[in-house]
Amino acid sequence: MDKNTKIAFLLIALIVIFYPYFMPKQQTPVSEERTAPAKAVGETLLRDNVSEEVAPDFNAPLTAAGQADHGPALAFVAQKAVDIKIETDLFKAVISTKNGAVRSWKTKNYKSRVDTTKLVELVKQGTENLLSEIHLSDSIELKDIIYETDKEDILLSGAGETADLTLSCRDAEGNLLYTKKFRFYSDKYSFDLAIDTTPVFDRLRQEKAVVMKWPNGVNFTEVSDNGKNTNREEYYRATYAKTADDLEEYDDNDDQEVLSNGILWAATRSKYFEVFMAAEGENFSGFSNYPAHDKPEAHYTSMGFSVGFDKNTDPVKKMLVYFGPMDYEIFKSYGKQFDLTMNWGWDIVKPFSLAIYWTLKFLHNYISNYGLVIIILSLLVNTIVLPFTLKSYKSQAEMKKIQPELKIIKEKYKTDMQKQQQATMELYKKHKVNPFGTCLPTLLPMPILYGMFIVFGATIEFRNADFMLWINDLSLPEIMFTLPFSVPLYGANVGLLPIIMGATMFFQMKDTMGADPNQKMMMWFMPVFMVVLFNNLSSGLILYYTVGNFYRIVQQKLTIKPEPATAVKK
Repeated sequence: MDKNTKIAFLLIALIVIFYPYFMPKQQTPVSEERTAPAKAVGETLLRDNVSEEVAPDFNAPLTAAGQADHGPALAFVAQKAVDIKIETDLFKAVISTKNGAVRSWKTKNYKSRVDTTKLVELVKQGTENLLSEIHLSDSIELKDIIYETDKEDILLSGAGETADLTLSCRDAEGNLLYTKKFRFYSDKYSFDLAIDTTPVFDRLRQEKAVVMKWPNGVNFTEVSDNGKNTNREEYYRATYAKTADDLEEYDDNDDQEVLSNGILWAATRSKYFEVFMAAEGENFSGFSNYPAHDKPEAHYTSMGFSVGFDKNTDPVKKMLVYFGPMDYEIFKSYGKQFDLTMNWGWDIVKPFSLAIYWTLKFLHNYISNYGLVIIILSLLVNTIVLPFTLKSYKSQAEMKKIQPELKIIKEKYKTDMQKQQQATMELYKKHKVNPFGTCLPTLLPMPILYGMFIVFGATIEFRNADFMLWINDLSLPEIMFTLPFSVPLYGANVGLLPIIMGATMFFQMKDTMGADPNQKMMMWFMPVFMVVLFNNLSSGLILYYTVGNFYRIVQQKLTIKPEPATAVKK
């Protein structure tokens, strides 16, 4: 086989062999809870899609933690917790007066995998996040609070609109202890949060006086109706802590770690969605990750984390909370380096990934169908590398012409490798043949192809991006029908695009290799191997590769074929 084929085969084999070792280990799944029945039609817009698990007993009065080991208890006004509904142009959320916790968060621009008529839910059913704890110097912890609210529901629409929500913590006599203040924006996934501890500031302990917890991560959104994760979401699960000098990343295999001082922001992500807590003014004084292996249920969520503020001199602790899609442009707009949590591949590949991303975004400004955008990009990239490809064909033709002479040299000096190499180099020099001339066109598209793999696999723009017919999500493998059994490596799903890709690859190789009997096995094996390899990858990537195959077939038909090698007399 020629060097071109050898290198391609070697690179593909290395990717298949070593790719699993660079991915986090998948957790053993546990049974997912059944989704609660849908609410009756006719409820208000704000109250649709609210988490429907059985509510805890909100009637029981709550007291501050610490009755056993944390000193005297502090009694609060007994009241029933209520849900506050917030709706903006971008999301619909539910915040409970119990703990001031986020109980539901649905983004309006992204649909559920189970039912595309419903919005995607980013909070796992029955869980709560954004829990606050105030630690006093007399060993009292103010947590598990039912707050007093100054709003019932909030509805925001139109650019630049804002609304404030204040949750007040009061003791049994009605004295204000602290407030949890939110500011929501009509056109942002983020909101501002301020914990005002002025009434109890003198009683705050010095270290980690105010602690904020996001214990249950981000709900997995790629789980299908049969409970399987359709988009390799568990491989992207990670938690982060950003300091001025470094970004700490924790995956499924990491134990709990505690960082102190200078924490700018903390985050946890699934494949397409992420939550950030970014300190405003003074930095967080502490950070702790929640290990995934300690939470079997974390198979269906990303990992959680907590951050804390020391007492310092300011009784008002401010932060920005972002909860929404992993959108590169949105992340960059905050100027806080949120984009560092996005995976663009190895450093050598990152420029290609970003170039591909921006090109796709640019083309999408003029062409609404991302499938057509991918086709145009594939044609564009193959046109750019065309001069190198033609040079490769020329090198192949030149190499074929001197094959008989190379064979003679190998036979003549088969026991003397040094003379064989010397004679071979003299032959190359005589015919002005570059033996590496076929390598560059093979290696040049590789970082581009890997960049495409990164972009199609991890950028939210392709989630639910429709192309045509049954190809209605370019981020997922294309499924024409499903077999009643699973084939090793290939799986049970059968896609048409991978088969077309394999067929076009076969005809392309047939035109290139001709009737060479030494290449015949590779001509059959490689297309089948690529169909198996690509069958479970995103349909957007396969579409890109298939269009490239068609391009190269036409290109080869229009290119003058090299003359067959002539026999050389001894």
